[in-house]
Amino acid sequence: MPNFVATVTLIDIKNRQCTKRFETKTDVLATAQTAVAALITGLEAVTDLGVVTVTYSVADDAEESAAADPSNIDTGATFRCRLDNGKICAHKIPGFPLSKVATGGGINTEDADVTAYFANFLSGGAFTLSDGQAITAVLSGALDK
Repeated sequence: MPNFVATVTLIDIKNRQCTKRFETKTDVLATAQTAVAALITGLEAVTDLGVVTVTYSVADDAEESAAADPSNIDTGATFRCRLDNGKICAHKIPGFPLSKVATGGGINTEDADVTAYFANFLSGGAFTLSDGQAITAVLSGALDK
């Protein structure tokens, strides 16, 4: 199993935030947390910034897949979604397939693949957007310019 990465979010007096990433030498979360706590003690001695959060992650290549031809990281799409709190949010998908884009840049929000993807964010799905909110509707989709 790969080692944990700790991403520390820091804040200044003007409420501006930045992140600093640290790679640990352990694949045990509790050990990583202990090591990062000690590291933060040292970090706080050499920075005026405050610590907001520490996020732990581990790389997982079990879902690795090959890029499709012609894929392009610069080709993305933005979907407008209504959330369960009534707000509208933008959800971006990088490398969106041009084959799913209509003339003029619009995207059919009822496309089977688009629908299946956004089902992950509906109430009862495994993911949330924008402060823990679920999607109630995908309103529109468009190719980014």
